[in-house]
Amino acid sequence: MQNRYIAIGFSNIADDAMATLGTTVITAMTDNPNFETPVPALTDIQLLLDDYRLKLAATRKGSPLNTSEKNVSRQALEKGLRQLAFYVDAVADGALHIILSSGFPVKPLRSSLIAPAIPERLRLSDTAQSGQIRFDFNPVKKAWEYEYCYATEVDDNGNILWGDILSTTSSRNNIIAPLIPGVVCRVRVRARNGKGVSDWSEAVSLMAR
Repeated sequence: MQNRYIAIGFSNIADDAMATLGTTVITAMTDNPNFETPVPALTDIQLLLDDYRLKLAATRKGSPLNTSEKNVSRQALEKGLRQLAFYVDAVADGALHIILSSGFPVKPLRSSLIAPAIPERLRLSDTAQSGQIRFDFNPVKKAWEYEYCYATEVDDNGNILWGDILSTTSSRNNIIAPLIPGVVCRVRVRARNGKGVSDWSEAVSLMAR
């Protein structure tokens, strides 16, 4: 089981939500047996929170000075909560239930991303334009992009002579052109994401018209 930690990216939280977070943490940690000696003390965090609430309310007047004072007060509150979060993480030692009891948000687990599956149900069809073929296939879950290539020739042993690899983010309406009418076009595709690339699919074919 993975250790869990507090999400300390407080700078991304909206102003009102920041005040709410401070209240939630103080309420959750007060008389909490998991946290006998908080550092900083909860009374110090309360002072920072009270000052921030006053400065935040003053910004309703729209004064640049009031906004500047609010920003300074917020930075102080963020710093205090960040120090308190370090204390909670140290006490919790990765235990999720202890972190949750503090009122702090929990950092999400890392994504369990795996290499994508091979694309399926490849389909080739004519378009209204001569010398073009439309290429579609079923989308692959967690794929970021697809790579495909096509061939119109084989060697003396019957091996397909694949062309350059092309990329697309769509599984639909990929146009292959220009093609010589009457030539058989073969196409294959594979999926890619941050963890790797799938094997190539089985090729499908269609005669260009």
